Amino acid sequence: MSMSPSDQQAIIQLCEEHEQAHQRDFYYNRCVVFGQRFIKYGHHTKIYYQYKTQEYLFNQSVGDPNAPRIPAVLEYFTHEDMVYLVTELIDPIMPASDSPEAVAGALRWLHRVPAPSGHILGSVGGGNPRHILFKNYEAPYIFSSTQALQNYMNRALDWIPPKGRPAKMDFLEDALIFTQSDMHITNFALDKDNKICMFDFEDVGVLPECFARFTLTSSRDPFLARVAECLGWTKDSNSKSLGGAGSILIMISDSSLGLDMHGNVKPKVRKSPQNVKS
Repeated sequence: MSMSPSDQQAIIQLCEEHEQAHQRDFYYNRCVVFGQRFIKYGHHTKIYYQYKTQEYLFNQSVGDPNAPRIPAVLEYFTHEDMVYLVTELIDPIMPASDSPEAVAGALRWLHRVPAPSGHILGSVGGGNPRHILFKNYEAPYIFSSTQALQNYMNRALDWIPPKGRPAKMDFLEDALIFTQSDMHITNFALDKDNKICMFDFEDVGVLPECFARFTLTSSRDPFLARVAECLGWTKDSNSKSLGGAGSILIMISDSSLGLDMHGNVKPKVRKSPQNVKS
């Protein structure tokens, strides 16, 4: 159902006031509550991808008793250079910090959701894959295949001295699954009926299973360790190599590593010879 112009204007004004109140803050969340609606706002490329992913997963959850509760997308609109994602406000909620099995159940469902036809990696809206292993949390491309992503991650290992270099990765046989790469406990909660809820879909997208496994098993967060235990997950053969690649990607200036979206080495661009006066 479309919102009235007056409600849209009220949301725009509320968000502008929120911006003014936090303009001196080093970091703040661009989100506000408007009645029974939760609003995230920002620039199109940042919000659109999570909007389409949340919308897709919500539609997948409808009528599925095993699905977590996902806030419904109510509206997505633009004003000047800002976009506004309006979703259902689930209130009240209770922390899920004592419910690792419920969170694991939400992840089991998420991992079973089929990707849209033709979709390979990244968010449903078309955004680059996001994960803590990538520089600035984002891959340089929407890689064209799992092989291309594997080439990229293995390329990063070449920067590690041979004596300490871990083995090359092989995740071509991994299932491609929807992954919540930001496993912060605030992205999960229990509603008044004790049903597990999922929030914040900015870092949700399709990746090989080893990336999801890494998120849970390589963290020092004891809650994530409990969730991993509920899933029966331990570190796999790629975990050490993924961690090594991630340590390189954080430091290196060229996040593409000289590869293209297909995982192939980019051809070197020859400089045109300057005209020489005779």
